[in-house]
Amino acid sequence: MNKLNFLIIILFAFVTLNCGNKKQITIEKSDDSKQETKKEGTDASQDSKNDKKNKDESIQQSKEDINKANELGMTPGLPNNFPSDVPQPKNSKTLGSLNSSEGTVVTFESNDKVLDIVNFYKEEMKKNGYVLSEGGESMISDKGGLVDWKKDTKEVGLMLGYDKDKNITSLVITYK
Repeated sequence: MNKLNFLIIILFAFVTLNCGNKKQITIEKSDDSKQETKKEGTDASQDSKNDKKNKDESIQQSKEDINKANELGMTPGLPNNFPSDVPQPKNSKTLGSLNSSEGTVVTFESNDKVLDIVNFYKEEMKKNGYVLSEGGESMISDKGGLVDWKKDTKEVGLMLGYDKDKNITSLVITYK
C-alpha cells in the first residue's frame, strides 16, 4: 500500500493545486438575434433561448471536466468495481477514477468539512466490518489528513484536503 499511498499523494497534490486554476471558456455566438432582449414583458422564445444557452454552457463545462480528467488518465465517474461496503461521501460529486497495478483511486469533491467526513467514514466503515490499520490515522485536522482501514484482505484509504478559497473538501478513496 506504500506505493499506492505515494501515487495518491502525488495525484491528490496535483488535483488540489490545479483546482484553483480552472478556466471557464465561454463561446459567444455573433448572431444578433441571440443578443437582443425585450424590455416589455417576458418573451417565451427568449426564455427558451436563455435555457438553451445555460444548458449549452453546462454541457461545455462538463466536457471541460471530462477532458481535464482524461489529461490525468482518469476515467470520469464512479468505477464499476467500487466496493459496495465502502460508502460514497455525502454531498459530493465524483470527479473520476484511476486504475493501477497497486489498486484503484477515486476522487471526489464535497461541500462538507474534513472532520465531518472523517467522522462519517469512521462510523460507516466500522459498521461495515472494517478496522483501522496500524497507524491508520495520520495528521487528521480541519485541513485534511489520511485514514486507512482493513477488512480481511481488503485495504481502503481515505485522503482529504480542504480548499479554503473554494470552501470544498477534496477526497481520494483508494482500494485494492
